[in-house]
Amino acid sequence: MNLSYDAIARYYDLSHQSLVEDIPFLLRIAAETGGPALELGCGSGRLLVPLARAGYAVTGVDNSPEMLARAELRLAGEPAEVRARARLVPADVRALALPGAEPFGLAYFGYNTFMHLDDAGAAATLRRLRPLLRPGARLLIDVDHPLALAAAADDPDFILEDVLRDNALGETIRQYTAYESVPGEQAVDVIWVYETDGEVQTEQTEVKLRYHYYYPHQFDLLFGLTGFRLVALHGSHAGTPFAEDSERLIVEGEVG
Repeated sequence: MNLSYDAIARYYDLSHQSLVEDIPFLLRIAAETGGPALELGCGSGRLLVPLARAGYAVTGVDNSPEMLARAELRLAGEPAEVRARARLVPADVRALALPGAEPFGLAYFGYNTFMHLDDAGAAATLRRLRPLLRPGARLLIDVDHPLALAAAADDPDFILEDVLRDNALGETIRQYTAYESVPGEQAVDVIWVYETDGEVQTEQTEVKLRYHYYYPHQFDLLFGLTGFRLVALHGSHAGTPFAEDSERLIVEGEVG
């Protein structure tokens, strides 16, 4: 995650509340590896809580106080035994240190989280991560298909991507999205604008986040440099093999 998420934490939850298809995929991998699990960039706990519900001890790391506050709130509604399995750590994954932690059997970067890391940040994070994992531990990285993201950068115009409803506040929020290519980098700037109609005027919140996209051969190289081995490339949360027309790029690795 990124501190920019502090400004849009509540919008993030609203826009991702229907995203659930990655949860069974993650639970299947967790069943193969066993716990404990480590989520890098856990955000508001969308994936962390289902893992804890399923009986796994899980540690979530994030550097956004607002997102972690939402994760705490999500956990507060769970039974005591679920809360006891979950640990939230405020930290930058690029400087990760978890002294005294039991070696993890599974580490994962949920939906597009890894894309906040540039080349140097990605390598630094995986090098920090490697000593925290036990032999044979699994690593999952779930990102956008690189070709799809590169193509999106060719159209910088804003589009109405979603209309969100905050029932607690009785508000309707329009989410606009635009993409801008970053010259000289394998990256795209994603601009989100949220408009909320108030009684007097329309309120607007804007945030820009940089997404770095990676191709399969780059993950293979990165893994080799940081102590991991590439196991599989999936193209969807159903576990289908990665292809040029796949929905996602889900990289599965293990400690080398």
